[in-house]
Amino acid sequence: MERISIHRIAVAVACAAPVLASATLLGPTPYLSIADSPFIGGTYTYSYLENFEDHLLNVPGVTGDNGGVTSVVFGPAIHDSVDADDGVIDGSGLNGDDWFTREGADGVTWTFDANILGHLPTHAGIVWTDGTNDIHFEAFDQDGNSLGTLSGSHADGSFNGETDEDRFYGAINPTGISKIHLWGGSGGIEMDHLQYGYASVPEPATMAVLGLGVLGLIQRRRSAR
Repeated sequence: MERISIHRIAVAVACAAPVLASATLLGPTPYLSIADSPFIGGTYTYSYLENFEDHLLNVPGVTGDNGGVTSVVFGPAIHDSVDADDGVIDGSGLNGDDWFTREGADGVTWTFDANILGHLPTHAGIVWTDGTNDIHFEAFDQDGNSLGTLSGSHADGSFNGETDEDRFYGAINPTGISKIHLWGGSGGIEMDHLQYGYASVPEPATMAVLGLGVLGLIQRRRSAR
């Protein structure tokens, strides 16, 4: 397992849609680097960021049901990572890794395992990086009940690694998030920066809307190519 480093980021929420008294959906918001993450506040027992830059999904306690890592090492040639993952924000995601499935209409469900993590995450999200409109995100509570759905129509129709269209989708639920699901139109869909954490005393949803606080995210260090 590679070494990890902790990054503390102060960020503001650009868009938040409350869906239940105890839950908040976040996004879709522009995202070029971890500095654009809208997760904030609280004292986190754990927090993880999977950027796939070691060509693997190997953060603990989560599985994806469709697709796999699309790597600059293992192909295919065209893919769309979060912009900053190659070390520079330059409008291109071609030189980083992400997660891809050919079944965009089915998308990917990311399921969290409380037995491994100790607690289900209270915060969970992911970044859509490529595909076709319309894009949808849904989060589920600790019992598998839907917390609501977000939708976006920000795909630009090009599949050459452009990053201006990339958007974050996420949720906060103090009683736990069992899974999140991201899907889109026909053809493939790409996503990156899967991130989740458990806050024993989460910030209220209203604090998330205001965008106050600091999130400690554990980011896996990019391995040498």
